[in-house]
Amino acid sequence: MPTSDVVDIRAWLESRIGAGVRLGLSTCSEMLERLGNPQADFPSIHVAGTNGKGSLCAHLSALGSMNGDLIGLYTSPHLVTVEERARIDGRPVSAEEFDSYLEEVREAGRIEPEILPTYFETTFLASMLAFSRNNVDRAVIETGLGGRLDSTRLVEADICAITTISMDHSEVLGDTLPKIATEKAGIHRPGVPLLCLDHEDEGVKAAIEGVAGEDVVWVPRGGEDAQEVARRMASVIGSRIGWKIMETDVLWPGRSMDRIDWSGAEVVLSAAHNSESLSHDLGRLGSERHVMVVGMTQKEDLSESIEPLLDSDGRIRTIVTEVHGGRSPSVPAETLSEHLSVDSGQPPLIIKEPIEAIDTASRVASEEGCIVYVTGSVYLVGKAIEEMASRDGGDLWDHLEAHTPRV
Repeated sequence: MPTSDVVDIRAWLESRIGAGVRLGLSTCSEMLERLGNPQADFPSIHVAGTNGKGSLCAHLSALGSMNGDLIGLYTSPHLVTVEERARIDGRPVSAEEFDSYLEEVREAGRIEPEILPTYFETTFLASMLAFSRNNVDRAVIETGLGGRLDSTRLVEADICAITTISMDHSEVLGDTLPKIATEKAGIHRPGVPLLCLDHEDEGVKAAIEGVAGEDVVWVPRGGEDAQEVARRMASVIGSRIGWKIMETDVLWPGRSMDRIDWSGAEVVLSAAHNSESLSHDLGRLGSERHVMVVGMTQKEDLSESIEPLLDSDGRIRTIVTEVHGGRSPSVPAETLSEHLSVDSGQPPLIIKEPIEAIDTASRVASEEGCIVYVTGSVYLVGKAIEEMASRDGGDLWDHLEAHTPRV
């Protein structure tokens, strides 16, 4: 039974969701000062980009671990539980430990003048405390939104990286790719290498070079598979740090397209939630026959985001569900179904409860001899992982390890 203190601090954290998004460094800068600047206790690799930044961070953490370094890994959003945002040696810190850091953040905010950090800022601050107290050798930090004005910009980075650039939060970051690239390139520090995945748009390249100049290093993509691209980019970055290049075993649920057994059916969990990532994952499926389960949180450009899903190559059935988590509410199942019914001869089946939707899809897939493809939201993937851990009676933290711990 959780204590009243635990309930209280988690309730306080949840209340910070209502603070929304706040771009700018002043709040976290002052909070870090009050906390003793824990982010200054270790060097960091700072990673930005539209898609693939979390995968790159996971591969960097795994490579650093294989080289004997104790790595702190900060990523967002989380799939199941907030502790995922602060992994040490690939494993989320314990709930009890994370609660203690949350309490420190809350107390620091109560110092006059009072500061009320957002949910993201709070988890970032708590994670910096976790990495400092555990004496990590290095941290790998994923940006939240953009780069220039993201609170993660305050870490002590000695190397930075940018993955893909595509239309992403255009209402905040800008309505063109070069504008978005400029914001993401804002993670650059003078004299610090900025390794960027090569981009076909010359305007994007010019925008990044306009910010970082001679510090920009363009990294060839070297393939279309996102995990292989992340692995290769991690190797390039690691070699600059002095890490030996080794084979790593990254477990990145929802991103690595691994297949799991769900009541006898093969299930692929995909956290893809925008046009670029959906196109990539569907490309990996190819024409393989599948039942699709899709649920999404609300977006400014829903029609554009789900456009890749309108291609029904290999799909024998579509099941629409709803997801809940984060700041944005779920797209109503009826609305998503209507969008997906365009040019479709068979309207999607609506099952609003996500686990029931996956169970139904697995039964259909078993009968048809095909797989299940679950996609559209990190929160949908998180629900599936949580359910799997519950059904097999295992430790949820084992399911949330990003990679094999150090030997």
